[in-house]
Amino acid sequence: MPDPTSVDLIVSGGSIITMDAARRIIRDGALAITGDRIVAVGKRADVQRSHRAARTLDASRSVIVPGFVNSHIHFYHHMHRGMAPDTFDGNQWSNFVHARVAPVLTVEDEIWAAYLVLIELMKSGSTTYLAAGSYNPGPVLEAIPRVGLRGFESRRTFDHVHLGHTSLAESTETCVRENALVMEKYAGGFANNLVRPCVNIVGLGRVSDALIVKSKELADKYGAILNMHQCAFPEEVESIRQRTGRTPIKQLEHLGALGPNVVLVHMLHVTDEEIEILARTRTQVVHNPGTALKIVYGLSKGGKFPEMLKAGVNVALGTDAGDCANFMDMVRAMYLAALLFKDIRFDPGVMGAETALEMATINGAKALGMADEIGSLEPGKKADVVLFDADTPEWQPLYCEPYNLVYSASGGSVDTVIVDGKIVMEHREVKTIDEREVIARIRELSRGVEARSGVKPPTRWPIS
Repeated sequence: MPDPTSVDLIVSGGSIITMDAARRIIRDGALAITGDRIVAVGKRADVQRSHRAARTLDASRSVIVPGFVNSHIHFYHHMHRGMAPDTFDGNQWSNFVHARVAPVLTVEDEIWAAYLVLIELMKSGSTTYLAAGSYNPGPVLEAIPRVGLRGFESRRTFDHVHLGHTSLAESTETCVRENALVMEKYAGGFANNLVRPCVNIVGLGRVSDALIVKSKELADKYGAILNMHQCAFPEEVESIRQRTGRTPIKQLEHLGALGPNVVLVHMLHVTDEEIEILARTRTQVVHNPGTALKIVYGLSKGGKFPEMLKAGVNVALGTDAGDCANFMDMVRAMYLAALLFKDIRFDPGVMGAETALEMATINGAKALGMADEIGSLEPGKKADVVLFDADTPEWQPLYCEPYNLVYSASGGSVDTVIVDGKIVMEHREVKTIDEREVIARIRELSRGVEARSGVKPPTRWPIS
């Protein structure tokens, strides 16, 4: 028998939901890690017999999954959390937060909000994220690698005033120039390419055709993601149709602004013809069920995510911002994605736990152009691994791991998180940044945001 291969870490025992091509679930499994890569996945006895580890993590009471890919988040929005009334629809909400709160935020506000978002992501099982743009991209991009999660962020831009607020709008020339400067400066990424820039434009009818075309050219030049919101609410779709004579996706196709490196977020109001275009161009879509429900984007009337998946469109999953869906827990997002369309279509065979879990892992990896690197637990892939503590009431009895994860568990049962082969959280203790310091700074900074914005708590109940 050959000598065991030396590795840095073995995660030993428990059930592994691999998300590999066969979607294997390996009970009493183990995986071996060297550096930032997985080198073996299989039965515990086999992996431990053939490998010798510098350290072994006991995962015998765990369910082990690939780190979730949260394909849509915001950092600066997090300082608005709980400030907008829950009686607003999407357009009212956007006008309120962007006119009343966003303009008063400081660089410091956004950096510490980013730290808090990333801690919340980590503690609920997300290891990779796609952020939707910063008004302070340089300082934010330089700060966020500290937390140790994998992600994409860049500058947030729009140049067309549409359906309301003018706050933070810029000229087309400014948007193009500043986006190009960010890409040029940060193209090399940070921390073993853990954090990388992308190209972000707001979308939602708030960008000109010229900005869309230039942004796609910029993304293509750098081999980067072009990320934008699209087709979120009917008024947006109708305004684009009136302005261009085409529905939004047909207009993007006309502009040459679709393709595998384009990520379109929300996408609730599309036609069957547009679904065919998305599939043909291999354009990526991100579903954010929490936001669609809370600020009334019309999910039950317009959403066609089951049809998109059936047509071959890659649909990933996101939680969106802390002031619209208000949470970062991908387990909650999976629960909504798995169940909503069963009722909307009056068909229990639609979507389901396995589909939602695919959206949160391998589909997210595809959306970010990283399917060969993350999204499943396989030899050769990045060691982004999450251990759920299954020795808890919400996980028992445990007959079917995907069902318990999606329908019964919460992100609060995440015990340990590994990113790029490094343990960034163990037994719920964050190792990379002082969680208590971050919360203390957010408490302090939030008082300034409240004072500068003049926004009062929106509850109907008296606060004394």
